[in-house]
Amino acid sequence: MYVHELQHAGLTEKQAKIYLAALELGMAKAPEIAKQAGLKRTTAYGIVDELVHKGLLSTQKKGSRMLFRAQDPLTLLGLVDQGRRAVAQVVPQLAAVYASSNVRPRLEFFEGREGIKRIYEDTLQCRSKKILQIVKVEDFKEFPGGDFSQEYIRRRAEKGIIAFALHPASGDTYDQTYGQESAQWKRHVRYLPPSLFCASMIMIYDHKVMMISTKAENFGFIIESQAFASTMRSMFEFLWKLGSATAQE
Repeated sequence: MYVHELQHAGLTEKQAKIYLAALELGMAKAPEIAKQAGLKRTTAYGIVDELVHKGLLSTQKKGSRMLFRAQDPLTLLGLVDQGRRAVAQVVPQLAAVYASSNVRPRLEFFEGREGIKRIYEDTLQCRSKKILQIVKVEDFKEFPGGDFSQEYIRRRAEKGIIAFALHPASGDTYDQTYGQESAQWKRHVRYLPPSLFCASMIMIYDHKVMMISTKAENFGFIIESQAFASTMRSMFEFLWKLGSATAQE
């Protein structure tokens, strides 16, 4: 009874049986707990020590005898929270290891408005929470559309993904939603000559590079490659240093 549930809290089957036996007996000797749990004494002694170490059993010496008592079951909630915190702390490192060992060069091609939306959805899964983008705002608004582009910016910011954006220094849109530095939309901006902007959008994130062409050409793609993403990231950083902090409008 309740053994399965306690296993979800991080206990082994035998640890759960010993804890439940101690809970039923109150203050008891290890052999008594072992008998109640239906386990061999030699097995139970080691498990009792494990539960004492976890803080789920307390000890009290009475004469020459060592007695054990189960701690309040609310202690189990702390055990679960501790486990969750421990896992949460290592998840970013584990994700980085997973990404570096599992990424194989891959190209995905998308066409049409719905295909383009799928590309943008992929960028919102960015694990590094940082996107480098080269974007002409007028094209971004037109393809796949202004309502979608505004919603995309809102969702990106809500997810805590910071955008570092290179925009044309003139002939584009520059307001709080698009094309300007914005703490609200988690966006840093630099401006470059308009002749550099031939595609609607280029984004570099994690081990990926996405590119969306113009509305007339109606296509985009995602390249998943550590080497290519690293090369594009270096190019972006070089351009960022050349960019100006203000647009000409």
